Amino acid sequence: MKKYQIKIISSGAKHLSLVKSLRLLADIGLENAKQLSDFLRDSSPCILVAGVDGEVADHAAELLREAGAEVIIEESSIEVPMLLCPAANQRYKWSWIGGPTPA
Repeated sequence: MKKYQIKIISSGAKHLSLVKSLRLLADIGLENAKQLSDFLRDSSPCILVAGVDGEVADHAAELLREAGAEVIIEESSIEVPMLLCPAANQRYKWSWIGGPTPA
């Protein structure tokens, strides 16, 4: 079965609507949805969701478009569902001793 991904080309100007849509799609809190919305605004184009079925991708893309975002659906090479998580990059910082330390 083919899997798909959603690429955000532009987050649009309706930031409140986008935050609401992200909360609904990802089942995340307001603070995380705001951070994700800010990341999408500053880092577009980027992949928001990957490894989902076609029906899920269509539904999610429609919600994002209604929120003012410009999105495209592409075929994904990822087999399992994944969601963009910018905070993961900040989870550990490298110390001068040469190893990761919790942030």
